[in-house]
Amino acid sequence: MTRVSSRAERHQKLLDLLRRSPLSTDEDLSELLNVSLSTVRLDRILLGVPEVRERARSMAEQAVSRLRSLRENEFIGRLLELEPNRFAVSELIAGAEMAFRHTDLIWDHYIYAQASALAIAVVEANWVIVGSARVRYRLPAKIGDRLIATARVGVHKMGKYIISVRTAVEGKEIFVGRFIAVAHDPQGLHHDGGETL
Repeated sequence: MTRVSSRAERHQKLLDLLRRSPLSTDEDLSELLNVSLSTVRLDRILLGVPEVRERARSMAEQAVSRLRSLRENEFIGRLLELEPNRFAVSELIAGAEMAFRHTDLIWDHYIYAQASALAIAVVEANWVIVGSARVRYRLPAKIGDRLIATARVGVHKMGKYIISVRTAVEGKEIFVGRFIAVAHDPQGLHHDGGETL
Protein backbone atom coordinates (compact mmCIF):
# COMPACT_ATOMS: atom_id res chain seq x y z
CA MET A 1 0.00 0.00 0.00
CA THR A 2 1.25 3.53 -0.75
CA ARG A 3 2.55 5.52 2.20
CA VAL A 4 0.18 8.34 3.21
CA SER A 5 2.11 11.61 2.75
CA SER A 6 0.93 14.36 5.10
CA ARG A 7 -0.06 14.04 8.74
CA ALA A 8 -3.50 15.59 8.11
CA GLU A 9 -4.08 13.19 5.23
CA ARG A 10 -2.96 10.25 7.39
CA HIS A 11 -5.25 11.33 10.24
CA GLN A 12 -8.22 11.53 7.87
CA LYS A 13 -7.41 8.11 6.41
CA LEU A 14 -7.11 6.66 9.95
CA LEU A 15 -10.52 8.06 10.91
CA ASP A 16 -12.06 6.74 7.68
CA LEU A 17 -10.63 3.26 8.32
CA LEU A 18 -11.98 3.24 11.88
CA ARG A 19 -15.39 4.44 10.73
CA ARG A 20 -15.59 1.47 8.34
CA SER A 21 -14.01 -1.05 10.69
CA PRO A 22 -14.03 0.21 14.30
CA LEU A 23 -12.49 -3.01 15.64
CA SER A 24 -9.27 -2.64 13.66
CA THR A 25 -6.20 -3.10 15.83
CA ASP A 26 -3.23 -0.76 15.83
CA GLU A 27 -1.35 -3.47 13.93
CA ASP A 28 -4.08 -3.58 11.26
CA LEU A 29 -4.02 0.21 10.93
CA SER A 30 -0.21 0.28 10.78
CA GLU A 31 -0.28 -2.17 7.88
CA LEU A 32 -3.10 -0.40 6.03
CA LEU A 33 -1.50 3.05 6.40
CA ASN A 34 2.03 1.71 5.79
CA VAL A 35 3.39 3.48 8.87
CA SER A 36 4.97 2.26 12.09
CA LEU A 37 2.97 0.97 15.02
CA SER A 38 4.19 3.85 17.19
CA THR A 39 2.98 6.37 14.56
CA VAL A 40 -0.51 4.83 14.62
CA ARG A 41 -0.59 4.91 18.44
CA LEU A 42 0.53 8.55 18.51
CA ASP A 43 -2.01 9.53 15.83
CA ARG A 44 -4.77 7.73 17.72
CA ILE A 45 -3.88 9.59 20.94
CA LEU A 46 -3.72 12.96 19.12
CA LEU A 47 -7.14 12.31 17.58
CA GLY A 48 -8.63 11.15 20.90
CA VAL A 49 -9.40 7.67 19.55
CA PRO A 50 -9.33 5.01 22.28
CA GLU A 51 -7.58 1.66 21.83
CA VAL A 52 -9.51 -1.24 20.29
CA ARG A 53 -10.56 -2.78 23.65
CA GLU A 54 -12.14 0.48 24.77
CA ARG A 55 -13.84 0.97 21.38
CA ALA A 56 -15.23 -2.58 21.58
CA ARG A 57 -16.46 -2.07 25.15
CA SER A 58 -18.19 1.18 24.22
CA MET A 59 -19.80 -0.41 21.14
CA ALA A 60 -20.97 -3.37 23.25
CA GLU A 61 -22.58 -1.10 25.86
CA GLN A 62 -24.48 0.81 23.19
CA ALA A 63 -25.60 -2.40 21.46
CA VAL A 64 -26.73 -4.10 24.67
CA SER A 65 -28.82 -1.06 25.58
CA ARG A 66 -30.92 -1.70 22.43
CA LEU A 67 -31.32 -5.44 23.05
CA ARG A 68 -34.95 -6.56 23.59
CA SER A 69 -35.30 -10.20 22.52
CA LEU A 70 -32.58 -11.61 24.81
CA ARG A 71 -31.01 -10.70 28.12
CA GLU A 72 -27.31 -9.91 27.99
CA ASN A 73 -26.45 -13.09 29.92
CA GLU A 74 -28.41 -15.21 27.40
CA PHE A 75 -26.35 -13.95 24.49
CA ILE A 76 -23.64 -16.22 23.05
CA GLY A 77 -20.49 -14.18 22.56
CA ARG A 78 -20.39 -10.43 22.97
CA LEU A 79 -22.79 -8.12 21.15
CA LEU A 80 -20.80 -5.32 19.51
CA GLU A 81 -23.31 -3.53 17.28
CA LEU A 82 -27.08 -3.59 17.02
CA GLU A 83 -29.38 -1.68 14.74
CA PRO A 84 -32.75 -3.34 15.51
CA ASN A 85 -34.46 -4.98 12.53
CA ARG A 86 -31.49 -4.09 10.30
CA PHE A 87 -28.11 -5.52 11.34
CA ALA A 88 -26.04 -6.73 14.29
CA VAL A 89 -22.44 -7.78 14.95
CA SER A 90 -21.06 -10.05 17.66
CA GLU A 91 -17.70 -11.44 18.71
CA LEU A 92 -16.88 -14.84 20.17
CA ILE A 93 -13.38 -15.75 21.33
CA ALA A 94 -12.90 -19.51 20.88
CA GLY A 95 -11.64 -20.99 24.14
CA ALA A 96 -10.14 -24.41 24.86
CA GLU A 97 -13.40 -25.51 26.53
CA MET A 98 -15.13 -25.18 23.11
CA ALA A 99 -12.78 -27.60 21.33
CA PHE A 100 -13.28 -31.24 20.39
CA ARG A 101 -11.33 -33.44 22.77
CA HIS A 102 -7.61 -33.71 21.90
CA THR A 103 -7.85 -31.14 19.08
CA ASP A 104 -7.77 -27.38 18.64
CA LEU A 105 -10.93 -27.42 16.46
CA ILE A 106 -14.07 -25.76 17.85
CA TRP A 107 -17.34 -27.69 18.07
CA ASP A 108 -19.78 -26.56 15.39
CA HIS A 109 -22.59 -25.94 17.88
CA TYR A 110 -20.71 -22.96 19.38
CA ILE A 111 -20.52 -21.35 15.95
CA TYR A 112 -24.21 -22.05 15.36
CA ALA A 113 -25.16 -20.76 18.83
CA GLN A 114 -23.40 -17.45 18.20
CA ALA A 115 -25.19 -17.05 14.85
CA SER A 116 -28.59 -18.12 16.20
CA ALA A 117 -28.33 -15.74 19.18
CA LEU A 118 -27.42 -12.91 16.82
CA ALA A 119 -30.38 -13.71 14.54
CA ILE A 120 -32.69 -13.50 17.56
CA ALA A 121 -31.03 -10.36 18.95
CA VAL A 122 -31.38 -8.37 15.73
CA VAL A 123 -35.20 -8.65 15.87
CA GLU A 124 -36.81 -5.89 17.89
CA ALA A 125 -39.42 -7.85 19.84
CA ASN A 126 -39.83 -9.16 23.36
CA TRP A 127 -40.01 -12.84 22.43
CA VAL A 128 -38.28 -14.31 19.36
CA ILE A 129 -37.50 -17.88 18.30
CA VAL A 130 -35.72 -19.39 15.31
CA GLY A 131 -38.37 -21.08 13.17
CA SER A 132 -35.91 -22.60 10.71
CA ALA A 133 -32.30 -22.36 9.66
CA ARG A 134 -30.19 -23.38 6.70
CA VAL A 135 -26.50 -23.31 7.55
CA ARG A 136 -23.18 -24.11 5.91
CA TYR A 137 -19.82 -24.47 7.62
CA ARG A 138 -17.08 -23.42 5.22
CA LEU A 139 -13.94 -23.65 7.38
CA PRO A 140 -13.23 -24.86 10.91
CA ALA A 141 -12.57 -22.48 13.81
CA LYS A 142 -9.67 -23.10 16.20
CA ILE A 143 -8.83 -22.30 19.80
CA GLY A 144 -7.91 -18.64 20.08
CA ASP A 145 -9.84 -17.56 16.97
CA ARG A 146 -11.92 -14.40 17.16
CA LEU A 147 -15.23 -15.16 15.44
CA ILE A 148 -16.99 -12.06 14.12
CA ALA A 149 -20.61 -12.73 13.15
CA THR A 150 -22.65 -10.23 11.17
CA ALA A 151 -26.43 -10.48 10.86
CA ARG A 152 -28.48 -8.65 8.25
CA VAL A 153 -32.27 -8.58 8.17
CA GLY A 154 -33.82 -9.08 4.75
CA VAL A 155 -37.54 -9.40 4.19
CA HIS A 156 -39.76 -9.17 7.24
CA LYS A 157 -43.52 -9.12 7.56
CA MET A 158 -46.22 -10.43 9.84
CA GLY A 159 -43.74 -11.26 12.60
CA LYS A 160 -41.37 -13.30 10.41
CA TYR A 161 -37.85 -12.14 9.62
CA ILE A 162 -35.38 -13.58 7.13
CA ILE A 163 -31.91 -13.02 8.52
CA SER A 164 -28.56 -13.90 6.99
CA VAL A 165 -25.62 -14.41 9.35
CA ARG A 166 -22.03 -14.65 8.19
CA THR A 167 -19.18 -15.51 10.54
CA ALA A 168 -15.55 -14.76 9.74
CA VAL A 169 -12.16 -15.30 11.32
CA GLU A 170 -9.48 -12.83 10.23
CA GLY A 171 -11.61 -11.85 7.25
CA LYS A 172 -12.15 -15.45 6.06
CA GLU A 173 -15.75 -16.60 6.03
CA ILE A 174 -16.17 -19.79 8.06
CA PHE A 175 -19.97 -19.99 8.42
CA VAL A 176 -23.06 -18.82 6.54
CA GLY A 177 -26.59 -19.17 7.85
CA ARG A 178 -30.07 -18.18 6.72
CA PHE A 179 -32.50 -17.98 9.61
CA ILE A 180 -36.21 -17.40 9.74
CA ALA A 181 -36.91 -15.79 13.10
CA VAL A 182 -40.44 -15.47 14.40
CA ALA A 183 -41.52 -12.75 16.80
CA HIS A 184 -44.36 -13.78 19.10
CA ASP A 185 -46.74 -11.95 21.39
CA PRO A 186 -46.69 -14.03 24.61
CA GLN A 187 -50.20 -12.81 25.53
CA GLY A 188 -51.55 -14.27 22.30
CA LEU A 189 -50.07 -17.75 22.67
CA HIS A 190 -52.43 -20.63 23.40
CA HIS A 191 -51.96 -24.36 23.59
CA ASP A 192 -54.52 -26.91 22.38
CA GLY A 193 -56.88 -26.30 25.32
CA GLY A 194 -57.18 -22.63 24.39
CA GLU A 195 -55.68 -21.40 27.67
CA THR A 196 -53.03 -18.71 27.61
CA LEU A 197 -49.54 -20.07 28.22
